[in-house]
Amino acid sequence: MKFKRMSAILASTALFTVFAGCSNNSDQPGAGQPAASGGTASQSGPVKIDYWGGWTGPDLETMKGLVEKFNAEQSKIHVEFSSMQWTPLFTKFLTEMKGGEPPEVLAMHPFEIGQFAEMGVLDAKTVEAVKMNKADYSEFAWGGTLYKGTQYAVPLDVHMHGVFYNKDLFAKAGVSAPPTTGEELIAAAQKLTVDKNGKHPNEAGFDENNITQYGLGFSMNHHAFYQFYALLNQQGDNPFKEDMKKLVLDEQKAAKALGFLEDLIFKYKVVPKGQKSPVDDFTSGKVAMIVDGPWQMPKLEASGIQWGSAPYPKVFDKQAAWGAAEVLTFPVNSKASAEEKAAAVEFVKWLDKNSGDWAKSGQLPSSNAGMEVAKKMPGRDAFVNSLNNAVLLPAHPKAAQLFSSTAPSPILTAAQDAVLNNKDPLEIVKKLQKDMDALLAE
Repeated sequence: MKFKRMSAILASTALFTVFAGCSNNSDQPGAGQPAASGGTASQSGPVKIDYWGGWTGPDLETMKGLVEKFNAEQSKIHVEFSSMQWTPLFTKFLTEMKGGEPPEVLAMHPFEIGQFAEMGVLDAKTVEAVKMNKADYSEFAWGGTLYKGTQYAVPLDVHMHGVFYNKDLFAKAGVSAPPTTGEELIAAAQKLTVDKNGKHPNEAGFDENNITQYGLGFSMNHHAFYQFYALLNQQGDNPFKEDMKKLVLDEQKAAKALGFLEDLIFKYKVVPKGQKSPVDDFTSGKVAMIVDGPWQMPKLEASGIQWGSAPYPKVFDKQAAWGAAEVLTFPVNSKASAEEKAAAVEFVKWLDKNSGDWAKSGQLPSSNAGMEVAKKMPGRDAFVNSLNNAVLLPAHPKAAQLFSSTAPSPILTAAQDAVLNNKDPLEIVKKLQKDMDALLAE
């Protein structure tokens, strides 16, 4: 194990406290702080293993339920599950890794694999023991478990941005279908944005200081960068590579992508300025559409509103949406017994086999069998249909710094300079490139 390298990384808190997650609900509590790990085997009791994840949104309860179901179905293995926000989760993981007490199973995202693999803290051999068949999983999900040709993880789920829309507000405004292009998105959002006098943004006398309903909402955090990433890919430009040493952006295309997001807020006035919780605004009827991910579906299903889902619109030349996945890894642990390692494998295989139940969380199971279950659930079809157009961020060894959801961060600064501060898109792009190049050169 590369402990010298890992110790150097631990010395810099900026390196391991900046991981970006999927959920927008950064203020929601987790299921408790992961305790110091180290499963134990007892001759008179079950083998105990620890399983850590970063779920803090509506999908958390689904995962807790799955763990409880596994523990109830058999008596040989007991899984202790802990979940917290991804950033402190990985901080805790590396601290426990250095002390020799990591969890037996750790969830993460594909773009985070590269850095942990380079640190030597992921056990690829235990992954082999799961004995997976590539044909049983979506190509998108399978690819997210690989780094430099080695498989470091077991696929769990996939997700991507899409559009949720309020069917009642659509009917009231005379919008017959969710938008599929940038032009349709703007037109629909204008019809659905109303001031206190019933006027729309494209009508004379519209009062932007007294808007009672907005047409569209989206997160003003790292998820705004994810939209920018999708819009870049829609123009045929993806400068973010697994082995990049410099960021080579097409500045004009990048500025065009950021400009589109800015215009929705500041030109067309169809998105609330400084929006903090799009999903809450959506369920309360304050906005008619939101850009978000499938992990929000449990909350939408519980809200009582009539909603639908649609793929992320094709704003530019081709269809593309930001996509990500969640995978299960086995941290290197020299103290773990053979029984504990076998128990971890058995639990992960069970999760894979029961991934249809995980579809209740809104996440799309990575396995083909689980995906078939998801297809039958309301609202999932739009995301399933987006699978072939989803684009992953790369598993770069410096992913934690490059794609941080926590300030200071190149992607967060760029996103918020656009959607909060309405700065010149070209200047934002130049700063993004400069900031990322500085990190890549370190």
